[in-house]
Amino acid sequence: MTPLLDGNEDPRTVLVAREIEAISDVDIVGWAGLHVASPSYADDDDYIELVRCNPRNALGLGKTHGHLKSLVARRFPDFDDSSVEAGEMARKLFLRRIRRYLQGEIRPFQICLMVSPIEQKYDSPHWLGGLFDACDWMDERTTLEQALHLRDAIEQILSDNGEHQPYGVVE
Repeated sequence: MTPLLDGNEDPRTVLVAREIEAISDVDIVGWAGLHVASPSYADDDDYIELVRCNPRNALGLGKTHGHLKSLVARRFPDFDDSSVEAGEMARKLFLRRIRRYLQGEIRPFQICLMVSPIEQKYDSPHWLGGLFDACDWMDERTTLEQALHLRDAIEQILSDNGEHQPYGVVE
């Protein structure tokens, strides 16, 4: 499976991705391992903790979200993860994530996990489309075959957002 983050994102984007459940703490550690930090935060203690974190160490992994939040708060003090700017970051990450779903890289429940955090943080944005209803009755065991209605909802969301990507093309 292709990771959502490729290491080129700045910490604000990674924080937004984590806040909307588009990525996990393991993904944060993966990003930190690939990321070439800006001199403005390369020596930051929280960034160094992310880079050094062993994803198999549950205790260290449990602190990654906090380290990321601290890094962003300290090095990007004007950034608000509930702002319009962050909402646009969230929209782009969300669209990238649901395109990956159509490629079969993500299970249905992983998509549905994003709905509630997005609704709460960005006041039920229009770009979520009908995903709330499509995710009703989904759980960790729901298969792609059982979630054909989710595919339909995602295709509609992509169309509504001007995303006319042919199958096989992932941004």
